[in-house]
Amino acid sequence: MAEQSEKRAGGVRARGARGGGAGGDGVDKVILKLKKSVEEGNFYEAHQMYHSVCQRLVTQNKSKDAIALLHSGAVELLNAKQIGSGSDLGLRMLEIFEADQIAIDADSRSKILDIFQAFQERQNTYCEDFVRRACKWSATYGECPTGDQLLHHAMGSRYFKEKEYYNAEHHFVLGNLDSAKAAGRMTYQWSQEGYFEDAGYFVARTCLALLVQKKLQKAHVVYTTFLAELSSAHPGDIDSVIPFNPTTGSNDTLTMTKHPLANFIGLLLLIVQRDGKDEFMRLLNEYKAEVYGFDPYLAQLFERIASVYFGLGPKKQANPMAELMKMFAGPN
Repeated sequence: MAEQSEKRAGGVRARGARGGGAGGDGVDKVILKLKKSVEEGNFYEAHQMYHSVCQRLVTQNKSKDAIALLHSGAVELLNAKQIGSGSDLGLRMLEIFEADQIAIDADSRSKILDIFQAFQERQNTYCEDFVRRACKWSATYGECPTGDQLLHHAMGSRYFKEKEYYNAEHHFVLGNLDSAKAAGRMTYQWSQEGYFEDAGYFVARTCLALLVQKKLQKAHVVYTTFLAELSSAHPGDIDSVIPFNPTTGSNDTLTMTKHPLANFIGLLLLIVQRDGKDEFMRLLNEYKAEVYGFDPYLAQLFERIASVYFGLGPKKQANPMAELMKMFAGPN
């Protein structure tokens, strides 16, 4: 973090900030003058002055003004491609969020997403650090222990748009029901990039990760959305729609495709829904080569599901979410 400085940037003085709210005339004038300083290319001086004014505001218990200042400065500097300085101000804003125990709400979420969107390249350590810190804060001061779902959805959507699929998957898995629908579309698009012959691999990754969290409904939404995309674009990939174990009197059906891992996920979702331990064991025997011989990541997730739903395999971990977060980092 840059040292605080008493230098003037574009004629700005720290004494201009007044009022506890973000709309105070004093801080608005400071924001406008520092914005002009950035536009004129005085990046170093502006960055130092943002910190200097921020510190004075915090000392005066004017955190809302300090947050407004840092939010504006982060966005302006990032828009000017000053990634280090912009992310630094964004992290300083999060420090104030944490120090003041500010809860996640529409305003704080919007400020975080403004800064996130201003990163013109998200595949760098500056953006990654900001995203990680923001999600951790939202988990601490929000209702969801894995981070604010709306925040995850917005971040995942941006990564999806830019075809940064692994990052998108991570956030969609931790997002809301809209995230599950988007993830279904994404897994189909991902499957068309030519990485693997089995188009079901990516929907298998995402659905298994959701099942580890016991998010059966969201996993089902991902799978059905993927299947709809596949059947629309490639109807020849759909082999048949068959009843699933009709002797039980169930109306369940299974869409069989030319892709073994997609068929595996369709079967697994029905079996988990029924709590069918014997059926699960038969599924394992039938698809063992696809699951265990294709990608160790799928095998790890599958073993967690065996433990979580059916009490099979290694002793259930006390915190399956912590295990899942470790797994996400593995294959990327």
